Order: sequence, then structure tokens, then C-alpha cells
Amino acid sequence: MPTARRLRIRRRLCTAGLATLLAATAAVTVAPQPAAAGPLRWVLPSSVSYTDDRQPDTAFPTTGGDVPVGTWESDGAKHTSRAYFTFDLTPYRGKQILRAELQTGESSVGDCTKPRELELWRTDTPADAPTWNSAPTAREKVGDIGATAPCPASYLELLITQAVQQAVTDGRGSLTLMARITGDHEASKHHGRRMKKPGVSLEANAAPDVPVTLTVAGRACVDGRRIGTTAPVLATEVTDPDKVDSYAGDLVKATFAWWPVDRPTERTEWTSYSEQYAPARFQYTVPDGAMVTGQTYAFAVRAADRWATSDWSAECRFTVDTVSPPAPTVSSAVYPAGWSSPGHGGPGMAGEFTFTSVADDLAGYRYGPTGATQYVDADASGSATINYTPERYGLNRLYVQAVDRTGNQSAATIYEFNVRNTAPTVVDGDPDAAPGQPRGFTFTPNMADVVEYVYRLDAGTEKTVAAAADGTATATVTPVAGRNTLHVRSRTRDGVLSGDANYGFHVSGAPAVSSEQWPLDGSAGAPAGTAGTFVLRPRMPDAVEYVYVFDYGEPQTVPAGPEGVATIPFTPRDAGRHTLDVFSRSSDGTESETAYLSFEVASVAPTVYSEVYRQNLTGGGPGVQGSFTFTPHPGTAAVTSYVYEFRGEPERTVTAGADGIATIEWTPREFDSEWGGWNELRVRARTATGQTTDAQYYAFQVDPKDPLVTSEVFGWQGGAVVGQTGEFLFTAQLAGSTEFVYSVDGGADRTVPAGADGTARVSWTADAPYSHSITVKSRTATGTVSGAAYYNIWIDPS
Repeated sequence: MPTARRLRIRRRLCTAGLATLLAATAAVTVAPQPAAAGPLRWVLPSSVSYTDDRQPDTAFPTTGGDVPVGTWESDGAKHTSRAYFTFDLTPYRGKQILRAELQTGESSVGDCTKPRELELWRTDTPADAPTWNSAPTAREKVGDIGATAPCPASYLELLITQAVQQAVTDGRGSLTLMARITGDHEASKHHGRRMKKPGVSLEANAAPDVPVTLTVAGRACVDGRRIGTTAPVLATEVTDPDKVDSYAGDLVKATFAWWPVDRPTERTEWTSYSEQYAPARFQYTVPDGAMVTGQTYAFAVRAADRWATSDWSAECRFTVDTVSPPAPTVSSAVYPAGWSSPGHGGPGMAGEFTFTSVADDLAGYRYGPTGATQYVDADASGSATINYTPERYGLNRLYVQAVDRTGNQSAATIYEFNVRNTAPTVVDGDPDAAPGQPRGFTFTPNMADVVEYVYRLDAGTEKTVAAAADGTATATVTPVAGRNTLHVRSRTRDGVLSGDANYGFHVSGAPAVSSEQWPLDGSAGAPAGTAGTFVLRPRMPDAVEYVYVFDYGEPQTVPAGPEGVATIPFTPRDAGRHTLDVFSRSSDGTESETAYLSFEVASVAPTVYSEVYRQNLTGGGPGVQGSFTFTPHPGTAAVTSYVYEFRGEPERTVTAGADGIATIEWTPREFDSEWGGWNELRVRARTATGQTTDAQYYAFQVDPKDPLVTSEVFGWQGGAVVGQTGEFLFTAQLAGSTEFVYSVDGGADRTVPAGADGTARVSWTADAPYSHSITVKSRTATGTVSGAAYYNIWIDPS
């Protein structure tokens, strides 16, 4: 118990007395507390009585708040009394009394002008409440109570530690104290007073209990204990009979001692650094290298609180053994090792596995399918046989480790074996059945001599169906919408069950959808522009309408006709993959699952060809005219025209010739720098019947024809300085260019005419160091503009 906590207890007990003393004319000097104290108890007398010389053969036991001491007068007669207080010391046998202080007070005093002569004596403990004539023998004076305290005193104290300790040391179970007035003054009523029933503030301490729960490396101490580490953790739990409160005892420490049993003088001791409230666990880790394998050691522990130390515990002996056994051998007749097909046994079929080891101190084996988690003892020969039942077919593993008497484990032997798939084959006879409709299944065996099948749908009741002569059987179940699992096992004539087929299937409540024009099997259907239909049939009862969406567009609704069937039209504009999402809705608003479908629309887009502007290549240039020829798809008849559009331009129409072919001319006015010169031509063919095909997308890049820029003075590699003047030579690549448009460092555009040879020179003086650039385009008299040339310049710092 911490000092601060004990002091708080003491102050609480003394508050009332101290307050009275401070208010009196003089203060009682309180003996100082020790620096640390044991658990403090407030002990009241087990019996209180007084005697009266007027009634010498009468005892006066009392439970009242005070007793007379000395002479007092009643009805004109004098009475002289002595008080006896007996305290039970049996809870303190064998303990050290740290401090015992008797605390009392006065409820009345005969004459405060007379000195207080109140004595306390130890007497023999009477069997019964004493009388004046049968008073117990007084053995020794303990002390004077409050000789200098003010009068009357509500609080008096006397240190009686020695008297209590002597009584405990002598083995007495009680202590009787007599209060009397000194000598001849005992007969004077001026010295008489009434004394409050006293109590003893008692601080006592018992030594901690001898540790008994010793462990080494986490294992209890037993004869022949072996451990697999040279740096074991030695541990114990320390208890103490003293209780500071209901759950904690004194602050305690532990001292560990260990030594080789054949060299006890090589003893090492270690004491814990910190204290803990009992009960407390203490441990000590032996340093690496201090112990060696093959040696037997012993250790013991003793406990101490702040005042006493226990005896040493009994020795715990152990032998260090860090040598692991070799990996074991595993064998099985039912499940031999290897990948041989189709495997052996089957899920749910037990097999014996035998473990053997050459270790001479073997205790057993650890094993398991995902790790060595289970244990089996080895027999006298050092082997063990277990029954193990694999739960799945295919490759299985058994991890096995040998364990010696110390607990050392070998490396794991991984035993691999192939388990045959014995689960029956399940075939769904009605894969398109709607929810709630009976559904037939066929079971085919994968093991010999099958006479019946045990099956259940999901978590339903298990049922049995007999097998035919060929081992097959059929069964009918009625699944609900959503995911279902049919559990099927076959059983042989000998009662052996196969593995579970766990046949999972989904029963969709989504509508059944079909189309003559566009099959839903992934194959290409009718071409773009073809008018077709999709037929919707319900799989949920009471379907009154369908909600459908083509190609992630806006939802549409169509009412259901007779028997819940509906037909929806569709004319695809583009070829390629299209989607249809549809669900049914009943009259009460219940919606089915959604069918998510896709189908392929065939392409009959025309072909496009240009000699100048070839597809996916660079050609032509600003102002360069190119021809584009449109040819109909072989599957499209009677093409009369084409609708075409260049990016950024309006849609146009061109009439086809008698052969269905048309040619157009197109000239770019300038280089489209936003798209890097890339353009896209979209073309659709249109027939005499008004059908428009899907589009052909024809991409090509216009050659920028940007000018060449050179300079003998300025370049990206440097060499020129601020203030230096030089020329740039612009050479047009665009035919017919009459001028150049250029800017320096992103500034305003400037123009310079091109000579007859398509060149121009521009002078420039470097006005600042570091990076500069010139952007140049050429332009013809008709306004055709080339792409831009970018020329980078570096000016060296001066």
C-alpha cells in the first residue's frame, strides 16, 4: 500500500479528534508517521468492562460509549473503578506490528485543575468480565495516557506498539489493557473521569507467502521437466496475506536464483526492479548463452515486501534440450502419396495414416491439413497411427511434425495425396424452368456399387432416392428464384457415402427474351437499319407489364398481352454490340429480376477510299484537294445516295451512280492544330427503300506543310548572347505561299512576304538571356494556312 494512501486513511480516522485539539488551549503532540507503513486497521475491543469497589464481587461489562475510571460519587457514596479492554489479536499471529496506537478521549472529568494521571497497564486476560475482587493480575505498565493534553480532551492517544508486538510474539491471542488512576489519587474524585471506549490504530505486516507456482518456459515444474531453449523465462506468482483493500495486497518484489544442479556454487540471483501489488506475476529471462543444452538446472524464488522476506520456494529442476528431432515419415495404404489419377478414397472416407520417426526421445506427433495443430502420442516403438477423413477431392495435404519429450518440434513433413472425386454428376433437366416450377435432375455415380442417393435442396429436408441398375437416379425439386444449391451424395451397398456434389444453379425470375432478327447467343444478327422485334415472356406470375432499356437509354414500358407476353420493336442505327435490360412487373407492383442481355448487329457500312488522304495515314495538306470514293457493302442493294460528314462540317448528301458508287472532292483550308491534323469522315449509305446503313468511320491526318526555319546565329544549343543580331530563314512547304505569319515568344503576329522562291528572311536581336521561341506559318494568296513550325532558341547569359 503506498504511503500516500495510508496517510489518507489515518487522517480520516483522526479528523474529529484533531479538530477538537486545535480548538483547545494546548495541542497534543502527535507522534510522527513512519516513512512507510503496513496495511492499517482500526481495531475495537472485543470486550469492555469496569469494576466498582462498592460492589467488589460484581462485574460491569458494557457496550456503552464510555466507562468510569478512578473515583466518582453517586447518591452520596464514593465509587472507585478501573476499566478493562480486551483486544482480539488472533488476526495478527505471526505478523510484525509496525505501529499500534490506542486512541480514546474523555467524556467528563472530575476536576480539570488536577493533573491527568491516567495509566494504562497490561493484565492477564480474564475468562469473564472481572470484578474488583477477581481482577486479573497486572503485569506491566504500558504508559500514561495524555499526561500533557488539555482537559477535558476529546482525543487522547498512546503508542502501545511494544505491548501489542510482545503479545503477538508470545503467541497470545488477545491483549487486555487496564485503565486506572495513578496511586493514591485513585481514591480522589478530583482525579476521576469517564473515558471513551478506545480503539487501536494498528499497522501490521506479514511476510509474503512462499512462492509455490513456479514455471519455466511457460510450463509447470514437474519431475523430469525438459525445455527447448537456452534462455528460458522463469516465472512465479507472489501472494501476500496482507490486504490493502479487497483486491490488492502489499507492494512486493521477487528474487530469482538459478544454478546448475551439479555446481550449486555457480548460483545467480536477480531481484525485480519494481514493486507490484500482490498478487503479482514476476518473471526473469535467463540471458542468452548462460545455459547450455544437455545441462540440468534448478531455480527457486523468494518474495519480499518492505518489511519482511519469505523463505525460498522449493526447487524447480529442468533440463535444457534444444535439439529438434528429424522430420517424420508418413505413409497410408488408403491414401498413398502422389498425384496418381483419378485418386484414392474420397471425401468423407476415412483412412489410416502412420507416422514414424528415428528420434530416440520421441513423445508424439503434431499434424493437420493446413498446419500441425493436433497432437497424438507415439507408441512404444515411436510410431503413431491416426484416422483422418479428407473433406474435399483433389490434392490434399497433411502437415506432420515429430515432437520430442522436451516439446521440440521437427521440420514439417508435407504429405501430399490425391483424393478421388466420388461426388455424383448432376444434370439439370429443366435449366429454363421458372421459379416455383418443378425441376428434374439426373444423378450419375462416380463410385462403384451405388444403390441410392441422398439429396436436399439448400437447407431443406434430406430425401433418398433409389438408384437404377446402372447406378443412375432422377429426382424432382422445386427451387425458388435466385441462387440454389442441390446437395447430392451417393451411397454404396456397404453404406459408404460419396462426397457432396454441391450443385449450384440460379433460377432466374427475369423475363425470357427472344428475337428472330438478333439471336442472344453472341452471333451477329440482322444489319443496322433493319426493323425487328424482341418477344418478352414472363418467368414470374401475374406479369402485367415490362420495363425495358436499349443501350442504356431511357426506360420504356410496354403492357403484357395474353399469357403475359409482350413484343417490342427495335431498329438499330449502328452496328456492333447493343444491350437490352428488361424486367417484368406484377399487378401489385412486384418487380422481377432484371435480364441483362446483349446482341450483335451486323455491319453493312459502305467502304471509303482516298488516294490523297489514305485511312490512318498522313497525306495531302492545307489547300490540297482529295477525292473520296464511297462503295456500298455487298449486303446492301439499291444504294441511291450517301450521307457524309467531315468533323466540324455540316452533314452533306451525294447521289450514287447506277453502280451504287459515289465520289466527292474535299479540300482543307488550314491545318487543324487542335486535333493535330487528324480528321474523321463518317459515311452512311441510303437505299431506294429509305433504309440508312450504319456508319463507316474513316480517319486520316492532313499533312501540316509547316515551313522550315533555320538560322546561322541562333539555335536551341546556344552560342549567341544578349544584344547579338542574326537572321532567320523561312522556307515554305505549302505550295503557292505568298507570305509568312510569325511571332516571337508568343507575342503579336507579324507578317513578312515570301519571295518568288518561297523564302523570307527576318532579323532579330536577342534582348534577354535563356529560352526564346519563334512560331511560323505560311499563307497563300487565297488564305490557305499551313501548320505551325516551332523554332527554339537559347541565349547564353552574358
